[in-house]
Amino acid sequence: MTYQIPNLGQYNYFETISALRKEIKLGRTEEAIYWLNVLLTYSESGAKTAAKQLWIMSAEDIFDQSVVMRAFAVYQMIGKVTETDNLYFLVAQMCSATKWWEKSEGVMVDYLWAKAIGDLKKNPKPIPSYCLDEHTAKGARAKKQGKTIDNRFSGHDYGRQQTRYLYERDGKLDPDNHPDQEFFTQWELFKDLLGGIDEEPVQQTLIAEGS
Repeated sequence: MTYQIPNLGQYNYFETISALRKEIKLGRTEEAIYWLNVLLTYSESGAKTAAKQLWIMSAEDIFDQSVVMRAFAVYQMIGKVTETDNLYFLVAQMCSATKWWEKSEGVMVDYLWAKAIGDLKKNPKPIPSYCLDEHTAKGARAKKQGKTIDNRFSGHDYGRQQTRYLYERDGKLDPDNHPDQEFFTQWELFKDLLGGIDEEPVQQTLIAEGS
C-alpha cells in the first residue's frame, strides 16, 4: 500500500514546500509567509516540516551564520513548544538575509566546491607533510621511532606556540615557513609558564629563516 500525502487544502503538498523555499530565495516576505501559513494550517505536522525545510534551506542559501544558527535553534524547539511565532519571524528574517550568491566569499566557495569535485576525480591531492603531526597514525609512528615530526600547526601547547610565533614573525601562516632559533628560546620560557610539560615534543629540524 502506497502512502499518499494529502493535499494542503487546494494546494499540492510538495508544491507548497517548493513555493515557500523559492519565495524565501527571492526575498519575497509576504509570499513566503503566505505559503508557511498554508503549511501550518492544513498539515498536523506542518510546524515540524516547515522547521526542517527552513533549517535545510538556511544551510544551503543563507550567508549570515547567525540566521543559520537561529534556524537550527527553531528546528530543535519543534515538539517542545506549541507556538509557531518563531517560524513566521524566521521566514521573514531569511527573506531579508544575505544569500551566498550576493557575497564574493559565497561565490568563491561555490567555485572552489566545484573545483574540489573536479580535482578529486581528475587529480587527487596528497596529504601535505605538515598535516602528518603526532595526532595522525603516521605521525604517531614516526614519533615512536624518534623521527622528525612537523608540529607547527598542531593543537597542543608546542604546536600552538609555533603557530603564534610564525604569525607574529611573518605576518601570516605559510606552510613553507619554519621557526628559527628564536622560537626555541621562547619555547623554553613558555615551558616554565606551563609549570613544565609531561612529555617533550619531538622537535622538527630547525630550518633557519631565509634558508
